[in-house]
Amino acid sequence: MTKYFLVNNASRAAVYGIGTYTRQLADYIKDSLTKYELCFIDIYSDAKEFTVDKDENGILHYIIPSFQGRNNVFPYYRSVLFLLSQYVEEEEMMIFHFNYSQHYDLMRLVKAKYKYSRIFYTIHYLNWCFTLNGNLTRFRKLINNHVEEELRESIQNDYQNDRRLFSMCDEIMALSEFTIDLLRDDYKMNRSKIHLVRNGMKEEPKMVHYNSAEGGCNEILFVGRLDEIKGIEYIIKAFKKISTRREDVHLTFVGDGDFSRYLALCDGVWNQVTFTGKLAKEKLEQFYCRATIGVQPSFHEQCSYSAIEMMAHGIPFIATDSTGLGEMMDYTPECMIHINEDDFQPDVFVEQLSEKMELLLSDPQLRERVSKNLRRLFQDRYSLICMGNALGNILDAYGQKDNSLSKDFLFYLDNEMIRIVNKRPVLDMDFVGLTGIGCYLWWRIKTLEVQEDKVCVTNSTRLQEYLIYYIDWLSDVLVEDGIEAFSPFFEPVPLIWLLKGCKDVGFYKTKVEGIIRQILSLGICLEAEKVNEFDSSDIARTALKIYNLNL
Repeated sequence: MTKYFLVNNASRAAVYGIGTYTRQLADYIKDSLTKYELCFIDIYSDAKEFTVDKDENGILHYIIPSFQGRNNVFPYYRSVLFLLSQYVEEEEMMIFHFNYSQHYDLMRLVKAKYKYSRIFYTIHYLNWCFTLNGNLTRFRKLINNHVEEELRESIQNDYQNDRRLFSMCDEIMALSEFTIDLLRDDYKMNRSKIHLVRNGMKEEPKMVHYNSAEGGCNEILFVGRLDEIKGIEYIIKAFKKISTRREDVHLTFVGDGDFSRYLALCDGVWNQVTFTGKLAKEKLEQFYCRATIGVQPSFHEQCSYSAIEMMAHGIPFIATDSTGLGEMMDYTPECMIHINEDDFQPDVFVEQLSEKMELLLSDPQLRERVSKNLRRLFQDRYSLICMGNALGNILDAYGQKDNSLSKDFLFYLDNEMIRIVNKRPVLDMDFVGLTGIGCYLWWRIKTLEVQEDKVCVTNSTRLQEYLIYYIDWLSDVLVEDGIEAFSPFFEPVPLIWLLKGCKDVGFYKTKVEGIIRQILSLGICLEAEKVNEFDSSDIARTALKIYNLNL
């Protein structure tokens, strides 16, 4: 049975979108994908010590305590892996499903340690979207150096870090078509490992569906974090415009956040606005039951669970066309507000929002039609069954793929091996050491030379140059350290494979033959027939282990 690890984080986001996602995903895997053994890895928990326990659904949780200070998380992630290793065999088939970009270091440690592991990653957020309020136009200008801005270096760093993380992953799950296009066009990711798996939600039997009949007060509902990127300020300003024209309206915010900031903006309409804070599911249901319309004017969403919940209830809501949110309005374009990324004008945006709200509030027939369309969209695209089927398609192909390191990540290994050759740190001759660096360079050169792509030819030429520098370094180590360069655990087969390969094609022939004589003079056996025992498929994973040494 394949182990399926959902990597969880004890953070504020775990209470909102990502937490909802992992709970829904866990329900589906537990009930419908029974050939997978589902487990949670709960890191940064409030627990006092490491524990292994089952939750009320019988799902196993590996609960890892947090630690003081997060400036250097790498040792912490090494500890996580050490604790986990007591319960996981290295030769097991397993999937590690990550949901947070800050877990990159844990990803690379996992991939290096577990040969038959695969790294899945769901993109719930992109840091640049928070910084730039989801402005894709500005993002593209910054990463392509088309504008001089103070933020340019920060955004470019975010972009490069994201590319490195995506390259490490074996499978990437995007929550929207918007993100798939972004990964293909801007991040230049391999399309074959990108999959559309939209957020999905189980429809509860007791869920009350929307009733469009006109009653007393018209309730306008927002559900989510009270963050700037959610457009809270504009909701309040638009509501103020509506309240001057009609008295039968009330605005409710459900969710945690900066209450003091937004309460101050409600001056003049305090008696018509309610902030509830975060509510339990049962209490939230009461607000869904009496909502007339919803509002979700976010500037950045991958695939909003708040919007999905309103769809499931059939609540007509207004939203923007920003990032992944626009495609959630495919069936109700009349309720969508356009964000002008090139020339955003807050007053115009507020006016558009108030007009859309007024339109829905004043037209029961429109609300009824929008409600039915949203319910249909939920069934067609955002139900738990839709989400589960998309995941199942990925898992069906899982057994047909090899477990080698993602080819996208080899670029980063190339650069790291080159950096180490330039630096020449103190290393012994072990495979996870000096020998492994040379084996990787030679293996990469051999794999690149069969490809006719100009980029591959250029990269191969660059690596050949550094293999020459590496061979010089190897010779110098042997001269300076002699037999002391070889640890008690030295295994000669990888070094034989490297030296024989270079010698057979005449690569830096004189120097390579000199190194062979040096090694033989130290009494180290270099029997050529042992080359057949070497599994070159381990070379990239060994290079990743060297990469993880942070030399």
